[in-house]
Amino acid sequence: MILVWIDGEPHSKAAIQWAIQLGLSVPAEVTALHVIDPYLKKFYNELYAQGRKQYLEYVDECLQDAADEARREFAEMCRIQGLEASFKCRHGEPFEEIIAELRHAAPHILITGGKQLNAWGRFRSRRLPFHLQKKVHTTIPVLRIIDQQNEY
Repeated sequence: MILVWIDGEPHSKAAIQWAIQLGLSVPAEVTALHVIDPYLKKFYNELYAQGRKQYLEYVDECLQDAADEARREFAEMCRIQGLEASFKCRHGEPFEEIIAELRHAAPHILITGGKQLNAWGRFRSRRLPFHLQKKVHTTIPVLRIIDQQNEY
């Protein structure tokens, strides 16, 4: 089984493409994982009491819309290439949720997208693909597909 982590960002497309090509050539089951990160919801305490419920509902709606768009994009890319694949969505802190999914699904490989980061980008970024590779490299191979076209 091939697990590809997608976050809806442009660099995820390259990771999806690699997962599809690998899934077709091996052949292997391909599953995309999207994690709905509730990071923005933690700021609601800092907002005025007025509108907190509407804010939380709005954030939930936006996060779900992003997950739905990631699912549609993945499904369309698989359909075009002729690959039947599955999609999973989890809620929580992405690193923890991906690790939990790796333990649960026990894939043969994890594929992630990544960005070519400049110094400021490395400072601001959580560098999730790097930390995943560092954490699970002894049990599951991690293939990081880096977006070389843009520097963030």
